[in-house]
Amino acid sequence: MNQRLLWWLGTALLLLAVHTDWNVPLAAWVFPVFLLRYARRAPARRAVVMVGSSLLIGQLFWLGVTGLLFVISALLAFILLTLLQTAAFLADRLLADRAGPLRTLVFPVTLVAGEYLFTFTGFGDFGALGSTQSGNLPLLQVASVTGVYGLTFVLAWFASVVNTVWTEGFPPVRRTVLVHACVLGLVFAAGGARLLFDVPTTQTVRIAGISPSSDADRASSAALDRIGVKYWRAQEVSTADPVAVGAAFAPVTENLVELTRKQAAAGAEIVVWPETHARVLERDQAALLNRVGVEARQAGIHVGLAYALYTAQAPYIRNVAVLVGPTGEVAWTYDKTHPTPMEPMAPGPGIVPTTDSPYGRLATVICYDADFRDLTRQAADKGTALLLVPANDWEGFASLHAEKATFRAVENGYSLFRHSTHGKSTAVDGQGRVLGHADHFRTGQQTLVADIPVQPRTRTVYASIGDVFAWLCLAAATLCPLWTYTRKRTGNR
Repeated sequence: MNQRLLWWLGTALLLLAVHTDWNVPLAAWVFPVFLLRYARRAPARRAVVMVGSSLLIGQLFWLGVTGLLFVISALLAFILLTLLQTAAFLADRLLADRAGPLRTLVFPVTLVAGEYLFTFTGFGDFGALGSTQSGNLPLLQVASVTGVYGLTFVLAWFASVVNTVWTEGFPPVRRTVLVHACVLGLVFAAGGARLLFDVPTTQTVRIAGISPSSDADRASSAALDRIGVKYWRAQEVSTADPVAVGAAFAPVTENLVELTRKQAAAGAEIVVWPETHARVLERDQAALLNRVGVEARQAGIHVGLAYALYTAQAPYIRNVAVLVGPTGEVAWTYDKTHPTPMEPMAPGPGIVPTTDSPYGRLATVICYDADFRDLTRQAADKGTALLLVPANDWEGFASLHAEKATFRAVENGYSLFRHSTHGKSTAVDGQGRVLGHADHFRTGQQTLVADIPVQPRTRTVYASIGDVFAWLCLAAATLCPLWTYTRKRTGNR
């Protein structure tokens, strides 16, 4: 196969493996094979430039599909990710042949190291190749030990072994292939065993995620238009006539309170509102919480409110989640720890709130927060049985964000309920099984009701040791050049 065809095949498959709504999980296994082969055969300088170009095309495609292409901080961060990924292919080109029996491990350890370094840019674990495999339940269980990076390693190692066989033929590397096949078989067998024998409890809690009706949205938007206020201009909202603004926000909050009452009557034990779809002035917050408190006390339920709270002080807006318990009292008020680059608000203190309930310990983070493993592990450290994640997405971002949340449940061993307006809502157990799903773009009014297992919670290896696997890969990638140089100096003995 000529070099040009290798590059085009690798690039085309890469576009299906960068975890968009068009994600094809199999492509993540295959595209590195062609780019590795190309990087080995092309002249070194051309290989670096062309493989880097391919990976950059993939990142630009991802940014374009998700609507982030013109967010400068995201563009710069993902250019950095491209460089880190290119380094993995370059390491395979320069070092693998000198690594002897460990040559197939050079690419996976350097790729994992690059993905892990990317997390320090503040964009969570976006860009992790392993996140494309959320639907592969046996393989997904690897995350309970290594986090998402274990899946990246498995995919990259497979590509490296296939490329080595392609390059050298089967007889010279049959021992390597046998070892790889045995390890891969053990990974899938262990994942299957976890699914089969470590089954979730039959004790469940019924949760309802509610979103306002389109009529309520239209009424609120029309009222804001009449007074000339745009809800995304927080200072404008905070300085406008509070009575008129409060009246304009009321159709949505009133509808959500009504839906809360209906879901409680239908048997929901926890009701969750989506992130920032409701909007509340600071002066009206106490009245809203009192109303919801009455509903919660009468029905004996928990209500997880989420709303944009407009304040009189800069930056004039907070993104909050509030839990009202069956007594009608507020159990927590949580400010989003990681606002996206498009959210002009101050981050919260980064402390995950928890509270005990008859269904186990409850905790919450908000939307983008769930892409940061330090927060979700913090919930595990506090003995969380169920993580509530109010969210707000957009078309082009909905599927991948919901799928990424699945990894947090598997990594930490708790159930997770993610309710998203303008996106996809999911309910998953601690093994990544999707127990409920709702799509904002395929329904007139989005509601997700699911019975989720909550007790007892199994503490995972990952929840105990964190990113040790990623750190080991980073250490191996750092030492790899020195080790291969030493082997060369000693004549590969």
